[in-house]
Amino acid sequence: SKAHSQMRLVAVASGKGGVGKSNITLNLGLTLAQAGMRIALLDGDFGFANLDILLGMRPLHSFLDVLEGRIPLQQALTRGPYDLAFISGGSEYVIDSNLRSTYGARLTQELLAIETQFDQIYIDFGAGFGSFTAELMGLCDELMIVTTPEPTALADAYALVKMVAKVIPLPPVSLLINRAHSVTEGMDASRKLHRVVQQFLHVDLQVLGYVLEDAAVRRAVSKQIPFILLEPRSMAARCVAQVAKNVTKDSLSPKSAPVSHERGVQAFIRRFLKRGG
Repeated sequence: SKAHSQMRLVAVASGKGGVGKSNITLNLGLTLAQAGMRIALLDGDFGFANLDILLGMRPLHSFLDVLEGRIPLQQALTRGPYDLAFISGGSEYVIDSNLRSTYGARLTQELLAIETQFDQIYIDFGAGFGSFTAELMGLCDELMIVTTPEPTALADAYALVKMVAKVIPLPPVSLLINRAHSVTEGMDASRKLHRVVQQFLHVDLQVLGYVLEDAAVRRAVSKQIPFILLEPRSMAARCVAQVAKNVTKDSLSPKSAPVSHERGVQAFIRRFLKRGG
């Protein structure tokens, strides 16, 4: 059915911490929700409550509660501004790698139960990288990399794509450059990363856009109000609005997504089963 194929599952990752990934994901999600899309954000950064802090909200349940079967995802989701649904990571730091396939299977079931209610679901992964993270990334329709233009951040973003590619068949990869001091700096950074990823990993990156450095972001974090709400006319908010346009125009151009690349939870399940989950 149409509903099945429409829901899009996006893994969001960065090579290193401190690039503003959760903040960008939250504000992008809110911008899409504001435009009428049904959006859910799952905080896959276990051990940290990034989304709650950025939103100034204290949800009762965590993503880990869902993976461990304590509560259905449906009930665990908290509603934020513009009816954005979200769930925080949970504070139990260690993911038991022996339970990987159990978690994967449970997440698949939970996503199946809610897939017709959302247009896009973003899973925001922590900076750490393990086989469980790769496992979940491989189940997604798209891997969205968030990085800053700094050489160390770009090197880490490259290392991340390389590590994921070793473990799983990569879904289409998109790129968002955060905290660029100018559009030129953002474009240079994306060109560099695009070149090495294509040359050494034979992966084509789809560039979603650039978010320029903006003091409004820090002000919003300290007030625990997302910057697109606190300062909607700020440079960062305008950049995110442009990225949101690029995301909705066509989630990924045909060039980087082969026609056979199925979407949504049905595809997620097929990929999960194919890998012996």
